[in-house]
Amino acid sequence: MADRIRWGILSTANIGLGRFIPGAQQSNNGDVVAIASRDGARAAEAAAKLGIPRAHSSYEALLADPEVDAIYNPLPNNMHLEWTLKAAAAGKAILCEKPLTRDAEEAVALVEGCKRYGVLLMEAFMYRFHPQHARVRALIDSGAIGELCGVRTAFTFHMDPFDPNNVRLRSDLAGGSLMDVGCYAVNAARMLFGEEPVAAVATYDLRPEFGVDVALSGTLEFSEHRFATLNCGFRGAGQGWYLVVGSKGTIEVPMAFVPGTADTLVILTDGTGRHEERIPGVDQYTLEAEEFAACLLENRQPRIPAEDGIANMRAIDALYRSARADSHRQVV
Repeated sequence: MADRIRWGILSTANIGLGRFIPGAQQSNNGDVVAIASRDGARAAEAAAKLGIPRAHSSYEALLADPEVDAIYNPLPNNMHLEWTLKAAAAGKAILCEKPLTRDAEEAVALVEGCKRYGVLLMEAFMYRFHPQHARVRALIDSGAIGELCGVRTAFTFHMDPFDPNNVRLRSDLAGGSLMDVGCYAVNAARMLFGEEPVAAVATYDLRPEFGVDVALSGTLEFSEHRFATLNCGFRGAGQGWYLVVGSKGTIEVPMAFVPGTADTLVILTDGTGRHEERIPGVDQYTLEAEEFAACLLENRQPRIPAEDGIANMRAIDALYRSARADSHRQVV
């Protein structure tokens, strides 16, 4: 490595082809040099379409490629642990798609395994790199809304039809709405409070034909009896927002998770009225790739450490335990 890293893409998953690869190709410190699929023809087709120099017909071949410094892993959730550890054993740094693993126990094993191999690991929550969230943090820290009292957040989209072959609906691939989109809401709540929740309660729409949740509503309790309420699912119209509630005002981010490259708004409402601040558009995937590459080039840890993925999975596990128990529900 000189002043750029060389990316290898583990699979031809849509998120990689449509979002991460174009973003990484625009980065100022990395090049996408290889892609792999268990179907060699698919890898070759993707490489030709996206201008990637090399295509591998197996994941193992990509990990053995000496011209690859870092791996982007967008495989299904149930494969994150296995193939991230295999990449680590091959000496590759890994940017692993969210959620980091299937549960917190696996997340601990993954983080500890990457430490043993001495390789960089980061969870791919691309939204965290958008400057709108830094602006929200600055407003909170400045006391613009007084004491932080609560957070409300939602991430949903309408899936039609419910296709049993969709990876989001397959229990064997660790699908489900909380794992797919709700993990963003959990992550945002933890980011905004700046601490870990102490309790969780949830209810969900678990479809037995799929074995996964297609909608979930939950509450995370933080210190001093402050709460984050969250909704996620595949039934509602597309939305991805959060609202920070303070003792003297609120901060709203209408396009919190997938704004595209358009300008975004941070809306402060306080005693003097409603104030909209426009944040110039960025490519979140480019910023994510640049942060990861900078960590590798500068031999430093990410500003959002891999351990954050463990904490996020612990909160997700707690929400699922509550939803499965169902003992909190009272008939009205």
